[in-house]
Order: sequence, then C-alpha cells, then structure tokens
Amino acid sequence: MLFRPILISLTCIAFASCNANAEIKVPKNIDSEESSANIKNTADFISEVSQNFTSQKLSKGNRKSQKISTGPAFYGNGNYMNLIPTGQVNSLGNPLYELRLFANGQLVGSYMTVSGRAYTQDRNRNKSGTEAPLPDGRYQVGYLVTRGSIPEAGDRFLPIQPLFATGRSSLGIHYDPSFEKNNGEDGTSGCVGLTNREDLSQVLEYVYTYKPQFLDVAIR
Repeated sequence: MLFRPILISLTCIAFASCNANAEIKVPKNIDSEESSANIKNTADFISEVSQNFTSQKLSKGNRKSQKISTGPAFYGNGNYMNLIPTGQVNSLGNPLYELRLFANGQLVGSYMTVSGRAYTQDRNRNKSGTEAPLPDGRYQVGYLVTRGSIPEAGDRFLPIQPLFATGRSSLGIHYDPSFEKNNGEDGTSGCVGLTNREDLSQVLEYVYTYKPQFLDVAIR
C-alpha cells in the first residue's frame, strides 16, 4: 500500500545540516524499491488509506492506539499538511510530532516525525544555529527534491519556506538516518525528520500527486 496511515517520524538539518538546492524534480515513482505500488487514482487512494486508520502506530517503545482527528475547519477542502505535537517521545527522549497529510480536506496519511533534538526543544526557534524545532507558522512546500548536503539530511530533501518573518532558513522535510540511535545525532537541526526512508517515500509521493498548498506547524 502506498500511503499506510502510521504515526512514525522525520529529521532535519538547518543551514549546516539542511541546506539543499531544490533543483531536481520529484520523479513520479519516487523510490521504486520502497514504493512498489503507485496511486491509480485519487478516489481509490483515499478509500484505501481511510480503511486502515484504525491501525495507527507510534514509534518504537511508544506504541498505542490513537484517534486521528480531521484538520481545523478553516482549512477547507484543499490539499495541505500540518504538524502537531503528540505528547510522546522516542526512546532517547526526543519529542514526536505528527505530520498529517490532507487531500480534498480528508486525512489520507499520518506519520511520526522529529524536529530538533531532545536537548534543544526549549531553545529559540526563530534563531539560526540553535538546532531547535522549526517555528510555528505556515510554510510553502516545495515540489522539487535534492540530496541532503550532509549524510544526516538523508538522500532526499524537500525544502519548505517560512511564510513569516524568522531567522531560520534552509528548512525542509527528510528522514532521520540516526532516529533512535545513541550516536548523538538523533533528531534534526530544525527540519521535519521522518523516522525511515519508506515513510519519506510516501510523503514525497503525496506531495508529487496532490501538490499541497501549505504546511501549517503548530507544535508549541
């Protein structure tokens, strides 16, 4: 299944960690090894993922069922993404945030992510170099993908651009190669970090297919 509704996680690397050039188009089949099935049409896809929302997963060590609510009413019936807190942490104490994907106003995917590191959560989120989670607000979502500038940014990086005044830049969505690894690199430098490559493939396929109008972040 392309979009299995699971609550898992993401990674990020700001400026030194997340700077990437968004110049490469997302291929229609983003990862043939991990995304073996493509969406045949929108209706079938939404129906398929909706049937499985009763089986939600949290990250390792934090498994429990969780009811998924729809987005705020003022979002309307468009295509968009939002990032919200879960109240959960991973095995290294890093808070988990839920990335939710909406198509035509309907929730079609949900994934656990990280942003920042366990020890940077209370730092200034609008100041560059803090490695704090990304600031709350609305972001424009890029449609072009590039490689991360360093290994911790992963092999695919989707830029997001703040639509508000902030000192943060070079933010994006990628997966965290060090998720729950005790190597000092668990988490991100401010980007949204998924927990694995497969989830990133599904999120990028969603972006390619639905071209979301924005990402709303509300984690504080």
